[in-house]
Amino acid sequence: MADSGLPSIQRSFTSREQGEALQAEVARWARDGWTVSHVGGVQAVLQRKKRIGWFWNLILTIITGGLWLIVVIVRVVNRKIETKILTVDGYGTVTAK
Repeated sequence: MADSGLPSIQRSFTSREQGEALQAEVARWARDGWTVSHVGGVQAVLQRKKRIGWFWNLILTIITGGLWLIVVIVRVVNRKIETKILTVDGYGTVTAK
């Protein structure tokens, strides 16, 4: 199809299409290890615990004869939770904040 030089006009998505776009994006994030906390309307809340770098913690535990294991246990028990909020606009664009 030839480009006529006219700007393209984006059409608005229906609420059903917005929901489908949001569900597809939520599924993609869930595959990446995020847990779905809430989905409603045009918004979804996803959460996951922050990762711990096990390689260096293992090395430091071995080097210190097990003393570093105390630090590792404290980190595991007190891991922070990351939260992402996905929203979909009227044109089907999903944004994460």
